[in-house]
Amino acid sequence: MKRRIGSVNTLHQQSASTQIKFDAADLLRVQIPHEDPLVVSLTLAKCLVRRVLIDPGSSANIMPRDTFDRLKIKQDQLKSIGNPLVGFDGKRVEPVGTVEVAVHAAERVLMETFVVVEIHPSYNLLMGRGWIHRVRGVPSTLHQVMRYLAPDGTKVIDIHRDQVAAKECYSVTMKHAGKGKAPIRSIDQFRPERTTRVGERLVEEEKQDLVDFLSQNADVFAWSHLDMPGIDPSVSCHSLNVNPNAKPVKQKQRRFAP
Repeated sequence: MKRRIGSVNTLHQQSASTQIKFDAADLLRVQIPHEDPLVVSLTLAKCLVRRVLIDPGSSANIMPRDTFDRLKIKQDQLKSIGNPLVGFDGKRVEPVGTVEVAVHAAERVLMETFVVVEIHPSYNLLMGRGWIHRVRGVPSTLHQVMRYLAPDGTKVIDIHRDQVAAKECYSVTMKHAGKGKAPIRSIDQFRPERTTRVGERLVEEEKQDLVDFLSQNADVFAWSHLDMPGIDPSVSCHSLNVNPNAKPVKQKQRRFAP
C-alpha cells in the first residue's frame, strides 16, 4: 500500500432533481457475466487503500492489523472493546481494539470507527453498512459501482469497482481455503498421482464411500489440458464482452503457456 495522489471519484453533472439509478449503460464498463464482490479504493489517513470490500451485510467496519500497521496509526489511538466479533458461522474473533480514521468519500470526510482484528484476509479493509448509510450510498455488485448524491444533491458521485483486485482477492481466498487439513486420497489405482482432498469433518465411512465413488468415475475428470482435446460449443463457449461496432485492430502475436 503506497501513498498516491489522485481521486477515485467520478462525477456525473446532473440537475438538482438528480436521482440514484442504474441502467444498461453502467454494464458497459463491467466484465460480464461475473459474480464479483464490490471492491474499490478509498483514501484513509491520507493514503490510498486498494482492495476495500464494500459489504452491506457487515454491521462493522473491519481493519486487519496489517492494514493498521501499514497506515502507521499510533498504537495509543487504539481503544479497547469488550465484545467479540461473531461471524455468520457463529465463530468468535477477539478484536485488538477500535480506532477512528478519516475516510474521504462522496466529497466529504467522515470519521469512521474500525474494529482492528488479527486476521489475514485478502482484503485490506471492509466497509460495513453503517458507513454506507452515513454517506447515503447505494452499492450495486452487478453494476460494480457505489453511487450516491453529492451533499448539495446536484450530481451523482460514483466510486467505481476494481474488478481485477476483486478477482485477485477471490483467488487468494480460494488458495487459503485449499490449505486446510483435509486428507489427500488417491482415486486412481493405476495413476496414484491423481488425488483429491476429502472433507476432514466426514466420518471415516463417508470418506471411504466418497473415495470409492470418485474412483469408479475417475475417467470423467480432466487432469490436464491434454484430456480436453475439444469441447462442444453447446456445452461451453467463451465470448468477449466487446463493442460490436468497434473496428478490429491487428496486433502482434502473443505467446501463451499451454
